[in-house]
Amino acid sequence: MEKRITTYRNRNNPVRAMQGLVNYKKVCSFLGVRFVSLQASLEAERKKGFFKQNRWRFSRKAKGLIVFAIITVMLISIFAFLPKLNNSTPNNPTASPFDTSQGTNNQTSSSNALSALVQAISNVVGSAAQAFSPPKAPGVIASAQTINSTVWRAVAANAWQHFQPGVGVDSTTGLPFTYFTDWDLGVYIQAVIDAQKIGLIGTDGSWNSSDRLNKVLTFLENRELNATTNYPYWFYQATDGQDYHADSDKATGVDVVDTGRLFVALNNLRVFNSSLASRINNIVLYGQSYNRSDYAALVPSIKSDSLTSTSIYAYYCWSGFASFWPNDLSNAPSTILNNIFSAGNVTTPYGNVSLPKVAITGDPLLCSVFELNNNDSRLMALAYQVYLAHEAFYNATGQYRAFSEGPSSTGQWAYEWVVYPDGRTWFVLNENGSDFNMTPVIYTKVAMSFLAIYNTTFAKNMCIYLENALPTPANGYSEGVDEAGALLTGVGCNTNGLIIGAATYAIQNNP
Repeated sequence: MEKRITTYRNRNNPVRAMQGLVNYKKVCSFLGVRFVSLQASLEAERKKGFFKQNRWRFSRKAKGLIVFAIITVMLISIFAFLPKLNNSTPNNPTASPFDTSQGTNNQTSSSNALSALVQAISNVVGSAAQAFSPPKAPGVIASAQTINSTVWRAVAANAWQHFQPGVGVDSTTGLPFTYFTDWDLGVYIQAVIDAQKIGLIGTDGSWNSSDRLNKVLTFLENRELNATTNYPYWFYQATDGQDYHADSDKATGVDVVDTGRLFVALNNLRVFNSSLASRINNIVLYGQSYNRSDYAALVPSIKSDSLTSTSIYAYYCWSGFASFWPNDLSNAPSTILNNIFSAGNVTTPYGNVSLPKVAITGDPLLCSVFELNNNDSRLMALAYQVYLAHEAFYNATGQYRAFSEGPSSTGQWAYEWVVYPDGRTWFVLNENGSDFNMTPVIYTKVAMSFLAIYNTTFAKNMCIYLENALPTPANGYSEGVDEAGALLTGVGCNTNGLIIGAATYAIQNNP
């Protein structure tokens, strides 16, 4: 599996997951929703620098020779140094072979020294590459005098590059690269809708909206279903649309959170293009004439969950179900917001911003703002308080912060919580639900979303910081930068889909 693709979801995550109808009633310990799978992908970190235009100029061949010479010198140093390590004596020759408190043996010392030298080579080569890189042009946000619809169309166009065939979408099937869930499919459908709305693509012709959406709906109409449950498999592969058994076989039922996210996008699609409503209804609304999944069987449990849930994921995803079963679920989203605002408050330690004492993170909150119709004013008030908490943190510490879920510099999927139900603020859990001692990531998608909604100096400066640090978005925007400065240069659908949604929101609300 290619690590550059962010449609891979970790199957061991209990964060927002419900595996199977049997354990549907088991609420996840740290999120309050039933089942969700994680996307776990991360490209290797890459540093990027610049060399002033009026300093030395080297040909490409000369640069290559310099880097080669540096590597050669460092390698010679390694092989000159290793024999001395192998002939040395242990730090504690009298210690028991089971006593690890007094140093290491020769082999471990050699290994550690080798690792250190290899890292040194990497640092030197990286520094050399930085020194000879051409100057980087200012990003779209940094170049803008004012942040207007023209700027946001340029941002959206950069993000849309990820969804080009052969980049983030399979060039034959038109499905999201490389392995995808219903959550990823919903992200892609919404991105196509938004791209047409703001003029990035037309309606007709190859790889315009009609062609792309027809490919997706045809897949949904014909995809293989689990023979045991008659619900979709967890993962499908983009190259042929078939079940990806390596991960799907580890789930025992339907992923209702991913399904709800898909339903949000499908409902938006049938509103946006009414000619597709019949096809969409046939996919979602089970009937004798169309043998697809009986999603209606999930509605009673979702209704029951909404009575007590304080999950922002539930608010967003149950809204997707409510759009297809309004008679049963029309009150579910509002009930969840009632629960959130009745849960008591906590004050953040930086800036004393008051927030509900529930689990709050960026993606589902911002997706709710951008994608749900007729947003409740309380949702917008919650989003604003979350924004204020970020700005207050920066004002108090001088450190940018943009919390959400996504890849981390450790390779694990991270859940960055602005608030947690036990009253903790600004902390991170890993993909298994354990405390995660990692440096938080400043996620590009959250910074761009804050700028789209609030258009503040803080949000603009944070976006400029990310633009300057990360690679030029030739294939879409990178994930972000951690708060220690490590770059997360992976490019994926969640980041670029949310940025397109943010740009569409800004264009529609602040033309």
